[in-house]
Amino acid sequence: MRKWLRITFIVSGSLLGLLILLWLGLALYIKQNKARILQQISSVLSDRLHGGQLQIRNMEPSLIQSFPNVSVTLEDVTVRDSLWNVHGHDLINVSRIFIKVNTFSLLKKQLDIKRISLVNGSITLYTDSTGYHNTEAMGRRTKTSTDKGRAADITGLEMEDMKVVIDNRLRNKLFRFDITSLKGSLRNNDTGWVLNMRTDLVVKSLAFNLEKGSYLAGKRVEANLELQFNREKKVLNIPQQAIRIAGQSMSVGAAFAFGEKAGPYSIHIIADKLPYSTATSLLTPKIEQKLNNIAAIEKPLDVDAQLKGHLRQRGTPFIYVTWKTTGNTVTTKGLELQECTFGGRYSNERVKDSGYTDENSIVSIYGLTARTYGMPAKADTIHISNLKHPTLTGYFTAEFPLTDLNNASGEEGVFTFTGGRAKAALFYKGGLTPGDTVKPFLKGTVQLQQGEMEYTPRNLPFKNCNATLDFNGYDLFLRDISIQTQKSSLQMEGSIRNIAVLYFAAPEKLVLNWSVKSPLIDLDEFRTFLSQRKGRTGSRKSAAANRRKVSRIAAQLDVVLSSCIVNLQMQLDKLNYGNFTARQVNADLSLSGTGVQLNKIGFRHAGGIIDLAGTLTQEGGNNRFKINAGISSVHIDQLFHAFNNFGMQSLTSKNLKGILNANAALTGNIKDNGKMSPQSLYGTLAFDLRQGALLHFAPLEDLGDLVFRKRDMGNITFENLKNTLTLQGSRILIPPMQINSSALYMDVSGVYGINAGTSMYIDVPLRNPKKDEDVTDKEEKRKNRRKGIVLHLHATDGENGKIKFKLGGRK
Repeated sequence: MRKWLRITFIVSGSLLGLLILLWLGLALYIKQNKARILQQISSVLSDRLHGGQLQIRNMEPSLIQSFPNVSVTLEDVTVRDSLWNVHGHDLINVSRIFIKVNTFSLLKKQLDIKRISLVNGSITLYTDSTGYHNTEAMGRRTKTSTDKGRAADITGLEMEDMKVVIDNRLRNKLFRFDITSLKGSLRNNDTGWVLNMRTDLVVKSLAFNLEKGSYLAGKRVEANLELQFNREKKVLNIPQQAIRIAGQSMSVGAAFAFGEKAGPYSIHIIADKLPYSTATSLLTPKIEQKLNNIAAIEKPLDVDAQLKGHLRQRGTPFIYVTWKTTGNTVTTKGLELQECTFGGRYSNERVKDSGYTDENSIVSIYGLTARTYGMPAKADTIHISNLKHPTLTGYFTAEFPLTDLNNASGEEGVFTFTGGRAKAALFYKGGLTPGDTVKPFLKGTVQLQQGEMEYTPRNLPFKNCNATLDFNGYDLFLRDISIQTQKSSLQMEGSIRNIAVLYFAAPEKLVLNWSVKSPLIDLDEFRTFLSQRKGRTGSRKSAAANRRKVSRIAAQLDVVLSSCIVNLQMQLDKLNYGNFTARQVNADLSLSGTGVQLNKIGFRHAGGIIDLAGTLTQEGGNNRFKINAGISSVHIDQLFHAFNNFGMQSLTSKNLKGILNANAALTGNIKDNGKMSPQSLYGTLAFDLRQGALLHFAPLEDLGDLVFRKRDMGNITFENLKNTLTLQGSRILIPPMQINSSALYMDVSGVYGINAGTSMYIDVPLRNPKKDEDVTDKEEKRKNRRKGIVLHLHATDGENGKIKFKLGGRK
């Protein structure tokens, strides 16, 4: 080994040995002077107390912890104020306190404390309901002329597993911090002190008003902080600096005034890219729940928050939060806003000097641009006020192709759009939470231009659709509506009262007053309304997926259209339905989810006038109707043709001529395809047929071949023919009826079976009516028709649906 290296080792070892001997000597000195040093420590700490009690159970030297300096460990240290027996809250209660002292100060028989470490304990600043503070024990004692030396300045502070509590019963505030670790250096200056510390803690309570709950509850805080305290002004200032709260980087600054008069405080938080769920979780549970119920925001926000209040006053602090975001996704009350860009603010003082309460809180959104299910939307300003019962107000505008609406309703929407545009400008005010009592208010217009669409539940296409939906607060007025199908053209006006309130709450109570004018309506295009509405075919899984993408408003439209009552006034130039054609139609109808009420319908048909009233009830495949009809001067052949011969096969429109006047009270069924159900008619038909003729009616032609071969049985004309028939499904009951025709006389009664069951008794005088053509006296003609032989026939069912005759009268 080289000489210089050996000398270095010898010198270093000697110095180290000397240092160890000196350190051991100091430790021995502490051990031998334990009582005096403990008294010094107690004196130094008590110098900061005024009227309080300091208790230290034991003191031991701590040789290793601060080598080469000397430390002492104080065990079970408590500081109590003079009224501890009244309130029972220790100001300080710590299991172990390590005190690092200046080694050379001990040689001077003085104590210079450099650092204090507190392990496993609590510091509680307690204020009772009268305003008394246990911190009064921390007042500095006034120096006297007998005091010697200088009180020690503590320059280092450490904490481990400590609880710091500020419990103010007078102001109903509770702050509690569980400190896992804290390391700080303390510098005294002329005005106070500056503490630089690195800490890791959990906020157990930051309740400015215990009734409202705590901010940051359960949140972990990691920070390198600088705290500045002005002793004269009693103000603790925390300059704006970076910390981590709940794993989120933020910039936080604060100021707390502990003076006797005001005691204000302020907290300023700046956070970029802060998730909405994290932001709301930093607030009190009540505010968090309200904000989460109002909306869910997918992407982070840039947030700036300020809290201001008074430590010596009860109540919640003033809260003011601003934020901004771009390209976000926001979901509120079933409405999803995509590509969402906006700024906003939250304040719990909507009306100045009215308190910091939920009722006086407001959330405002500015400059909103978004797409909702593909549709663009804008809103200059949106306000959500009164978080106890949230109310939304906002002015919304949009302009987009109608095909964008298909994205809102999904595969099972009410309408499927293939063309046209929409333009909307609406002001809305209403509640946001289920069961709220805020009456919705909607004002503005929605315009549809050149729309092309299909009403999906009925497979009914429309084109050239134009409309203006005018919302006037609580009511909806439908103006300037024009719509076309392949054959029909309609011009319409309408109104729905109280739609803003009942749209979601009670759609079955809505009444749509609807006025329709048209040059032509072909009801064959609307036959699908006779069938059941198309049902939902998606599985539960797909339905659940749809709920995530289907707008609540669009889905509810289907419910409204199927549930509401429609009062319909119609003025039509022409109406077609199968073989039926009506002109100059005036109709008053009421439609509900289960059927149609025909209040009054009048129209011209077959050269005459028909008036109708009745009901149509939808019952699955058969649609039950009940009708009272008045028929005046109608050509009977055209009437039979229009109504498919009323289900009869042997007597058709080809067999009849004449002018009919009648009154009918009928019930029956119409199939989903719009055709009459066979043998479904029941009721009565009182008729008066004038200028009548029976053409090539097979049963009479057969009778002619049998009895009256020389008479024209293919073209039988009648005088005035009256009777009241009773319809019973497959049977027509014919009361005794006298028929005077050009070919023969007949007295008819019995039952005519539409398909089977015919049993008619016919008395046929063989006298030829031609002989009485010149007789003008009615009584004489009546007597003449019974002269001669009278043939008694019984008409019954024959083969192949024909009627056969046999001799024999009624027994």
